[in-house]
Amino acid sequence: MKLVELGTTGEKIPVLGQGTWGIKNSKSKEYYEKWITTLKKGIELGLTHIDTAEFYGFGASEKTVGKAIAGYNRDDLFITSKLFPMHLRYNKMKKAAYKSLKRLGISNFDLYLIHWPSPLTSIKKQMKIMQDLVNEGKTRYIGVSNFSIEQFKKAQTYLDDKLVNNQLLANISKQKHINESLPYYQKEGITMTAYSPLGHSGFTNLKGENREKLEKIARKHNATVQQIAIAWLINHERVITIPKAFNLEHIDANIKAIEIKLSQAEILSLYNTPEISQKIKLISSID
Repeated sequence: MKLVELGTTGEKIPVLGQGTWGIKNSKSKEYYEKWITTLKKGIELGLTHIDTAEFYGFGASEKTVGKAIAGYNRDDLFITSKLFPMHLRYNKMKKAAYKSLKRLGISNFDLYLIHWPSPLTSIKKQMKIMQDLVNEGKTRYIGVSNFSIEQFKKAQTYLDDKLVNNQLLANISKQKHINESLPYYQKEGITMTAYSPLGHSGFTNLKGENREKLEKIARKHNATVQQIAIAWLINHERVITIPKAFNLEHIDANIKAIEIKLSQAEILSLYNTPEISQKIKLISSID
């Protein structure tokens, strides 16, 4: 498994994690068992970074992850979860973090994020709870999700510890944060996690020029469109990604994307705005 540094912490984590958005409340035992089996298969193959959130399935995702990771050496795993920002009071936010830990069956997060910037709760208040959780040993690292650069900068002013991560929507079709945000995070030594790397439909409905370019590159590498889309993201410095895997076949397919070595020309050809290539640092390619 290819490992990359989280921010400038010295901590090495897999460039590819396991996303769990989509786990929902279900009465079906088989539904959860399928997710648990898939998550365990990912762990066995090196996908030891698992991303979840209290909002996913209103706790169902964290409970499922907790069952999947039970029995594994905690030090071998990197667990990320996210605080839903609609908890308006300090005590409510702290209780929400504790409840997430209980559902996961762990004593501390490896990385804990504010899920969204809230219009109802100040960034200062949100960062206070994050700093306190670090001080209490409830999380090793902290970050945010869906924050603009300006919000990220503001959040950092209220902290003693450094934010190491911003989790943002980024894929072949949604390149805004690749274009506008990634250069800043690369410069500042911040890890950007690209969520929804294949959209919500696994790019099964992707059409137009992006589809044509992906298919052309996929044929050259004997790969799928989805594998090329994942490979494209992780060929950028400071970028990791967390695709979902609904079954064992998805896990195998996602892992194979790590092995794909794209040329610089192939990477650049997939930008919607080619001129931004001067600002972005790429992983060394085969050119």
